[in-house]
Amino acid sequence: MAFTVNDLRDLLEILRMMPEWKEALRRELLGDELLALPGLVRKLMAAVEEMNRRLTRVEQDIAEMNRRLTRVEQDVEVLKADVEVLKADVGVLKADVGVLKADVGVLKADVGVLKADVEVLKADVEVLKADVGVLKADVEVLKADVGVLKTDVATLKGDSLERKYRERPFVYFRRIVRKSKALTDSEIEELLSQAQASGALSEADVDEISRLDVIVCGRRITDDSVAYLAVEVSAKIDDYDVERAVRRAKLLEKIPGVVAIPVVAGEQLAPEGRRALMQTTAWAVVDGSAIESTSSAI
Repeated sequence: MAFTVNDLRDLLEILRMMPEWKEALRRELLGDELLALPGLVRKLMAAVEEMNRRLTRVEQDIAEMNRRLTRVEQDVEVLKADVEVLKADVGVLKADVGVLKADVGVLKADVGVLKADVEVLKADVEVLKADVGVLKADVEVLKADVGVLKTDVATLKGDSLERKYRERPFVYFRRIVRKSKALTDSEIEELLSQAQASGALSEADVDEISRLDVIVCGRRITDDSVAYLAVEVSAKIDDYDVERAVRRAKLLEKIPGVVAIPVVAGEQLAPEGRRALMQTTAWAVVDGSAIESTSSAI
């Protein structure tokens, strides 16, 4: 390829248009050693920086060693003072040992008297053991009687609570339903038998629903539709009571057309029962007052 260069400006223009010529010209003018010089300078700078970093670490290590040496010197001074105090304490201890020896002699005499007293005490303990044996037997009988009594009282209390909610559903459930009526055993049997015969309920479902303490039928306050209350009664309502009411209400709703509302009723609401209620749509009737699960009163 032929070309002409009239002046330096033409040469520079050609080199801009043809970078490979520009690179070849640089190699011719500078040589390999000068071209490699920037890379060598960069390596040298990196080596200097690494040396500075290492020197800084060495200076830091020396400073830390000096600090530790200062602490050791301080500890040695404290140790010297402690040794002087210890020497004084040893002198006092020697004097105390002399007093202690005298006290041991007195103690030996007292131990002899104590041994005689122990023999008398042993005889008394044997008599006491016999009395305790008789007392234990009496306590076991008493425990058995108390256990039976507690069971009887709990049964009576539960029966009394259930009867209260069966006999006066209007008083306790009027915030949930109106025209309320507690179903009799025969009415419950008729309702469940028909549902089982139609295939809506299984034998296990009927058995589970039958264990509800009270089933109340009425018209729901919110929309005047017929609703059944699945009521679990307990003196102290816990999370298990809530779970049973919810589970059995869902089983009731397997009957076509039945709307069931889970309700727990009792005298007290345990903390675990309160937490369980807040996770459901169940109602609680506590000490005669009906509380919805979404209410801030729970």
